Amino acid sequence: MKLNLLGEWLSWLEENEQCQSDFAPFVDDISIDSQQQQQKETQDDYFHPVKKLCERDNIIIDMLNSASSGGSTSVSFCVTDPSQLDNPVVYISDGFVKLTGYKFDEVVGRNCRFLQGPETDRADVEKIIHAIKNEKECSVNLMNYKKDGSKFVNEFYLAQLRSPTQELAYFIGIQASVDDDFDEDGIIPSNPGVRNIWGDGSFLKG
Repeated sequence: MKLNLLGEWLSWLEENEQCQSDFAPFVDDISIDSQQQQQKETQDDYFHPVKKLCERDNIIIDMLNSASSGGSTSVSFCVTDPSQLDNPVVYISDGFVKLTGYKFDEVVGRNCRFLQGPETDRADVEKIIHAIKNEKECSVNLMNYKKDGSKFVNEFYLAQLRSPTQELAYFIGIQASVDDDFDEDGIIPSNPGVRNIWGDGSFLKG
């Protein structure tokens, strides 16, 4: 099952769920340093949003946290905060660490462009930049580099996480290293957790 199924799920949820939540309220006066410190304190735990999210996006986070529970490294994802300078990473999953070789403290506070390298296609990067500037979803296969310098084709999906009033809160990026294997749907991500999370979305409809 390809990563872009997440886009279909997001669209379905937009049509069927009102974005409202009883979760913790926005923390408007929290500083950049304290935000990053709060995420660092939970680096071995789930992602706990500092900002209040709409119901749709709480469901997405719950699915990702569930798939990453028990120290699982099957799902690679990161969360960035566009309200901070240069849209830095505020959280990475254990799967991100396994995929890229970078540890939590080496990533948080940096923009994700550090994964780019000499063979990264600028056109792919521009697609991501355009999506961020326009607060749109984006799916692209681009060349990225691990900490040890080795290359991998990253099947990358970018989506927004929004507040109950539909203001942009975070961006979330899902990464999967592409295999050489194919099926009738095309390229198969080597990240097995992608299948476990997205499936066909049927449980949301029941």
